[in-house]
Amino acid sequence: MPKSTMHRKALALSGGGPAVGIEIGALKAFEEKGMKFDIFSCACVGSWVGCLYNSLRPGPDRMKKVENFFFEKIFIPDDIYESFPICYKVFRMDYFEDMKKYADKLFNPDTYQKLFLPDHIVQYFQQILLNPPTTSDEINYFISEGLALNPAVRWMSEMIYKVKKSGIAGLVNSGDFVKANINMENLFNSDKLVYLNAYNMTKSRLERFINRKEHKEYKPISADALMAGSSVLEYTENRTIGNRPDKYCEGAVINTVELNTLLDDHKGELDEIWVVKIADYQEVKPPNNLIDAALTAVMLPFDTISDDDIEIFAHHLTQVSEHEKTRLIKINMNYGLVNYHWNHSNLKEGINTGYEGTLKAIEEYEINMKKEARGGGKKEPIINLQAPPKTMQAKRWNPDDEQ
Repeated sequence: MPKSTMHRKALALSGGGPAVGIEIGALKAFEEKGMKFDIFSCACVGSWVGCLYNSLRPGPDRMKKVENFFFEKIFIPDDIYESFPICYKVFRMDYFEDMKKYADKLFNPDTYQKLFLPDHIVQYFQQILLNPPTTSDEINYFISEGLALNPAVRWMSEMIYKVKKSGIAGLVNSGDFVKANINMENLFNSDKLVYLNAYNMTKSRLERFINRKEHKEYKPISADALMAGSSVLEYTENRTIGNRPDKYCEGAVINTVELNTLLDDHKGELDEIWVVKIADYQEVKPPNNLIDAALTAVMLPFDTISDDDIEIFAHHLTQVSEHEKTRLIKINMNYGLVNYHWNHSNLKEGINTGYEGTLKAIEEYEINMKKEARGGGKKEPIINLQAPPKTMQAKRWNPDDEQ
C-alpha cells in the first residue's frame, strides 16, 4: 500500500464479549470530538463493531444504529435474562441438527461397550466393606466413584459430553444474519481499512481478513469469516469459512488486541495507534454463581492476553527504529460496574463508561499535545490516558495484608 504523508491514525478494537459497550461508547466520543481513524484492527466482538460502523454512511445517526444493533440483535432484556442468562440471539441451538447427533450417538453400538464394568464394581463394594468411609471427604469420594461406575449415569455422561459437537450452541446463520445487519458492499467501498482475525485450528495458525477484494496476503472479510472470528470455544461450534473444511475459533484466543497487523502492513505509515482497553483482569470480581463462573472463565484469559499484547507491542514499538514515528495511545477506563453479562443494563453501563472515559482521555490527549508543541521536545512513544485504577499496579504479597 502506498505510504501517505498525512497524519494517519489507527484504532484497535479488541475482543471482550459483553464488555463491547465500552468500545461503542468510545466510538461515540471519538465522533463527537471529530476524531477520525484511517484503519481499524479488530478481534472477536470488536470485529462486529468495526465492520458494522464502517458499513454505515457517516452521519448523525450512525452511532445510534450501532447501538440499536447491539441492543436489539445481540444483548438480552434484563427481565428475560434474569432467569435465562443465555445470549440466545446469536449463540443459537440447532435443535434439529442436535437431535440427529444425539440419535447417532444413541444408536451407535460403541456407546454401550464400556458402560458396565463388573470388575470395578466388585472392587468398589469390597473396598466399602473392608474400609467403610468415616469422614465427609471419604463419603463424598465413595458417592462420586459409585456414580462413575453406575451404568445409567455413565450412559447419561456419554450423551452429554461425547456427542459429536464442538460447542454448546452454534452461531446464527452467517449469510442471513450478516446480510440483514451489515452492508458488505458499503464495507468494501469504505476508504477505511478494516482488519479482523480468526484462528485456524486445523492448520494451527492465525489468519487475518480485510475489507478489500484482492490483497496480496489476506483473504477478504466475509460473513463466514466474521462468524469464525467470533466462535467461542465450548460455547459455540467451530466454524468453517466457505467450502473449506478447516475449523476455526475466535482469533482473540491468540491475539486479543490485534496490533501486530498494523506494523506488519503499515511500517512507517502510522502516526498514532489508539487502543481502548475494554477490560482489566485485576477488576474481575469473584463469581456468585455458575453463570458468573462460566462467563469469567471465558473472559479472564482475554483480559490477561490483551494486557500482554499491549505491553509487548509497546516494547517493540520503542525498540525498532523503523517504527519510531508511530505513537501508541492507551485509554484506561474506570470499569466500575461493567461485567460479563449479556443483558441490556450491562451494555448501557459499558457504553456510558466508554463514552465518558474516552471524552476525558481526549481532553487529556489534547492538553498533552499542546504541551509537547510548546516544549518542542522529543515526542513520547507511549501515552497512557487517564491514570489506571490502583488495582492495575502489581503488588507484592505482604503478611500484614492478611490481618
